[in-house]
Amino acid sequence: MGMKTQRQGQIGVNVVERIVLTEWNSRWQPLDSHNDDAVDGLIFLERGGEMTGQVIFVQIKCFKKKASADGDFRLPIDSKKLDRNMQAWRRVVGAAILVFVDPVSLKARWVNVRDPQARTAAQVIVPKNQIFDAGAKRLIALLTGNLHRDLLLRHVETVSEDFPHLRGNQLLKVSSRHFYLTLRDAELKIGGSGPTVTFDRHGWHHISRRDRSELVRYQSFVLLGCIRKILETTPLSEFTPFPSRDHPEDNLIAARASVAFPFRQTGVVKIVLSVDRSDTRYRFHTIYEPRRRRNVLGARKPSSP
Repeated sequence: MGMKTQRQGQIGVNVVERIVLTEWNSRWQPLDSHNDDAVDGLIFLERGGEMTGQVIFVQIKCFKKKASADGDFRLPIDSKKLDRNMQAWRRVVGAAILVFVDPVSLKARWVNVRDPQARTAAQVIVPKNQIFDAGAKRLIALLTGNLHRDLLLRHVETVSEDFPHLRGNQLLKVSSRHFYLTLRDAELKIGGSGPTVTFDRHGWHHISRRDRSELVRYQSFVLLGCIRKILETTPLSEFTPFPSRDHPEDNLIAARASVAFPFRQTGVVKIVLSVDRSDTRYRFHTIYEPRRRRNVLGARKPSSP
C-alpha cells in the first residue's frame, strides 16, 4: 500500500469516526488493516448514552472519483474481491454498509451493500443523495432489524396441549371458534392476578372478518393457542398504548412476547387489548405476528441479493 493510499484511507476513517462520535452520538470501533475482511470498522449505536445492541459493519473507501452522468458514484472493485466481500457482508448479523469519502471535500455518502441494486459485476454504486450524516443514522439503523429488541422480550414456552383446535377433523375456523369460547369461559387475568380479559364477539369478529386476507386470518386462528400463557405471564405494566389507523376511536394497548412453539420456529407475537374508558374493562382485540414480510433480522427490506 502506497503512502498516498494509506493517507487517504486514514482520512476516510477519520471522517466516519468524527460523524459517528459527534453527529450520531454513538461508538466507533476501527479494525486493524491486517484484519480487514470487507469491514474497516464497527458502529455500536447508542440512544441516550446507552448502547441499543444494534451493530453496523462498515467498509470505507476514500479516493477521488467523479460522479457518473446520473450523479451517482460507481466505485470499481475487482470482481473476485467484490464477490468475496459480498459473502462476508451477507454473513454479519447487523447492517452492512459502504461509506465513500471524498478526500478533498470530506463529504461522505453511504450505501447498503446487501441491496442487490448496489452493485454490478465489478462496481459498488453509491447514490448521490445518501449523505452519511446525522440524518442517515435512523435510515441505517433500520437495516439492523429488530433482533436487538427481540432479545429483551418476555419468553413464553407453549406445548402441543395449548393448541387443541389445531387437531381433529373440523375446519380450522370452526374449531378456532369453539376454542375462542373456552377462552371466554376461562376468565383469564392479565399477569395471572390482574384485570380479567373479556373474549366477546368484538374480538372474534376482528380476527375473522372477511376483509382480512385468508392467510392473516389463518395466522390469528393458530395463535389463539398461546393467548393464555402470554396474558398470564405478562403484567399490565408491560402493555403500552397501541395507536390504530383502522380503529382510531378505540383505546388499545398491546404487549409482545417471544413465543416458542412445539410445531414451528420461535416467533414474536403481539396481543392487542381494547380498554373501555368508562369502567376500565379489558377486551381481547386481536393477536398476530408483527414480523410479517420481514427478513430474519426483522428488517423490512431483503438483506441479501
